[in-house]
Formats: sequence, C-alpha cells, structure tokens
Amino acid sequence: MVTLRIDRRNMVSSSEFVRNFSAMLDKSKESPLFIMRNNDIEGIMMDIEEYEMLLEKIEYLENKLEDTFIEEVVAKRKQNFDIKDSLKEDEIMDLLDE
Repeated sequence: MVTLRIDRRNMVSSSEFVRNFSAMLDKSKESPLFIMRNNDIEGIMMDIEEYEMLLEKIEYLENKLEDTFIEEVVAKRKQNFDIKDSLKEDEIMDLLDE
C-alpha cells in the first residue's frame, strides 16, 4: 500500500473549497489539493494533465504485469512440453470443424 504524503498547505476544508472554487482550481494546477470534511480527506483535486499521466502509468504497469504473467505461463508450459503430445495440423482442423 502506498503511503500518501500530504503537505498541510495543500489541505483545504470543503467549505473553503466551495467558497473559493476558482482560486482552488488554479491552485490545483500547481499541486493536488486534498479536500477535507470533518477532519478527514474526502477528495482530491488535481490538474487534468497530471491525472491523465497517472492513468497512463497505471495502464503501462497493468500491461507489464499481464505480459509478465503470460511469459511465466509460457515458460512453465515449455518446461513440460513433449513434442509427442502435440497435435498434427489435420487433427487441429478436425477439432475446428466440430
């Protein structure tokens, strides 16, 4: 689990956020704002470009994880592969015709 590091200068109450929305929007372009309600973080406002970058990183890491999983499956199958257990082309075609 990632530990969230929060600078107190980037914490804003929900009422202040509502009262000064335009200024908060401008401030969120510099760094994410943590919106507080009843002394708990309820939301985060960040620049759209930073958000899109995070989504791209997540997608990249998910793809890398999937690739690693597939590589491990292929490697295990290769270890236990014996050519005599494989199907001939005509056997595969017969299976596809069924």
